[in-house]
This record gives sequence, structure tokens and C-alpha cells, in this order.
Amino acid sequence: MSDMHFNKTYSNIVVPLILLFPLTIVTIKGVGNLILLVLTFLGIYVLFKEKKSPFKVPELKLFSWLTFGYFLVMLLSVVQNEGFADDLYHLWRKAHFAVAPLIGLALYRVNIPIERLLLSLKLGVIVSGCLILYQYSGSEARLSWLFNANIYGDIVLVMMFLSIVNFIKERSLDKLLGIASSGFGIYAIVMTGNRGTIVTFIVLIVVYVWINVRSNIFVRTRHVVVYALTAVVLVLAVLSVPKVQVGIDRAITSVINWNDKGMVNSNTGQRLEMWSGSIQAFSKSPFLGYGYREANEAVSSYVDPEMRERVRLGYTHLHNEYITNLLSAGIVGLVSVLLLLLWPLKVFLRNTNNKRVCLYSFMGALLCFGYVGIGMTHIALGEEHINSVFILFLALLLPKSIENVQQKH
Repeated sequence: MSDMHFNKTYSNIVVPLILLFPLTIVTIKGVGNLILLVLTFLGIYVLFKEKKSPFKVPELKLFSWLTFGYFLVMLLSVVQNEGFADDLYHLWRKAHFAVAPLIGLALYRVNIPIERLLLSLKLGVIVSGCLILYQYSGSEARLSWLFNANIYGDIVLVMMFLSIVNFIKERSLDKLLGIASSGFGIYAIVMTGNRGTIVTFIVLIVVYVWINVRSNIFVRTRHVVVYALTAVVLVLAVLSVPKVQVGIDRAITSVINWNDKGMVNSNTGQRLEMWSGSIQAFSKSPFLGYGYREANEAVSSYVDPEMRERVRLGYTHLHNEYITNLLSAGIVGLVSVLLLLLWPLKVFLRNTNNKRVCLYSFMGALLCFGYVGIGMTHIALGEEHINSVFILFLALLLPKSIENVQQKH
């Protein structure tokens, strides 16, 4: 095996970077992006050293075209704006997708020890929970250690579920760490106070049990009842937390007030008003949209006059990944983000019964389902930290799944 990717020195550089990522993305601002930057340069090295294109390597083709294609669609949505040069600097938030093929190339066929990766994820979630606990002062304020509470909660949520994919087969110590990861993760999610994250948490619990049930690789029949009961208990426990109950009650009241009285004096009411206005705005420019970062400007003309200024200047997106892309880049934009999330999901689900790729596929399915859920009430692919998590793990999991399946055949 003379392939450079099996070179011990190269692996000794890449593997620690991957294992550091889950620990640093939630604790030290900027380090996650720095790790991806290093991997990008390593990808450039591989590109020239081995003359391998990520768009031609069979295991990387799908990942490379989906990510870079998404970036191109976003770039075109900027270019169509008048005075687009002034808006180009906003596109740096999507830069992860431009360099994603190089990151995939850097990781291509590097042997990442899955047990250590799961351990790193567990420790990252545990540390994040401890930091939120340290922050807690008894107030009802939404907590976040580094950045926007919505983003922080979403990242912890995804990492928590990824960390427990092999729970049933792990050693006792790893199981204890998995239980600790789940406990601290749920605590951090609740304290960030994002109702959308709570909804995605419930969705991922259902998905987690469903994949375990449909696959004989992970559990035997007798485990099904235990998994289902545990899921129900966890959901009920989270929903019974006073902070969560208050948030749900407020959301229900806000929906009723918006629907019956058109009231937009709450976060939920404002989101519903923006989504309603988006339908009208979309009908005026359905194919190419209004341009990147111009969606809010377009929608502001179709919302209650009371909140027009807030939509234009107070928000940078429409609090829904799919609507934001639809208004920014039209049907093309919506299709690009759906392909980015759903095509890999299809690949992962198809391979969860394959012993060679079951863990990669299970993690990948949870990753995609998580981001699909996040995008329903927030922006899933428009912030640097959450983009970093998606790109890194998709770059790890999708090519690995495809690679092992091809080796089998």
C-alpha cells in the first residue's frame, strides 16, 4: 500500500485534527474553522502531489459536486444583484462549500479510528454541557458558551446523537460516557432555549430508534421495547422541563394570536408573518429569486407594516433554510439545498444494513436528518460554525460509505 494517504506521517497530522474538532468547535471560537483551513491546504497538496481531482475520484464525486454545486448556486444568486460586488463579502459564510471537495480529498481513505471519533464527540458534548452549567446563574436567559444560542444548541444536538450510534455494542466505560454525553447534551440544548432544537431533538430520537429497529446489525428484537420506552421517557422528561413548557405555551399562544388576530409581537408570530409574506414574494420571482442576502428586502414588502423595518434590517435570513434559499436563488436554490441534504441521506439510509458501512451510514443519516430538521425553523447552512460541522462530517462519512460499498462489490 504505497498510496500517500496511508503514509503514517500524513495520518498522524490528519487524525488528530479530526479528533480535536468536536472538542474545539464548542469550546474555542475559530479553531474549528482553522482545522478546516489546514485540511483545505492538505487537500491542495494531495491535488498536486497525486494529481487526483475530487470530482473524478469515485468515492468523492457525489460529495464534491453537491457541495461545490451549492456554492455555485449561491455565487450566482449574488452576481445577479445590482452592485453585487458590495455583497460578495457576505459569501464568505458559504466558503466552506467552495473548499469542501479539497477537504474531502484531504480525508480520502485516511483511516479515522471510529471508536476514538465517537469518544471525541462524547467528550465535546460533555464539555459543552459543563460550560453551560458553569454559565448558569439562575436566570431565564438563553445560554450559549461561544456564539448564537440557536447555533450552539443545534451543534450540540447533532454531536450528541452522532456520539451514541454504537451505544449498544460499546464497552461499559464508553456506555457510561455515552449516557453522560446524552445527559449533558440534553441539558445544554434545553438551556439554549431554542424551541426548534427541541423539535429536532424529538425527530432525531424517533429516527435513532427507527434505524435501530429496521437494522438487525445494531439491536436484537428484545432491545426494541427498551429503546422505544427510553425514547418516550426522554421526550416526556424534556417536555416536562418548566423552561421548555413555557416556550411551548408561548409558541402555541403566538400561533393562535397570529392566525386569529394577525399579531406579530412575538418571535413565533414574526416568523409566521415572514413565511406567509415569502409565499407572495416567491410568486413574483420564482426561478432565480431575488439574490443572496436580498430575500428579507423582498419579503418586507409583504409583511405587516409594523415589522417591515425589522425584517429588512433586524434579520439576516427568514428563519427557514428552505424559504431563505427559495427567495434568494429561486427554485434552483431550493433544489440545490434539498439535493445537498436528501441525496446523501438516501445513500446513508440505503446502507444502514450493510455491515461494512453501518456506523458511517447511521451517523450520516442522523447528520442529514438533523440538518433537515434544523432548517425548518432556523438557518442550517448559513453560519460558519454549523457549516463547519456539516462539511467535516459529510466529508468523512459519505465517501467512507461509498468507498466500502464499492470495495464489497
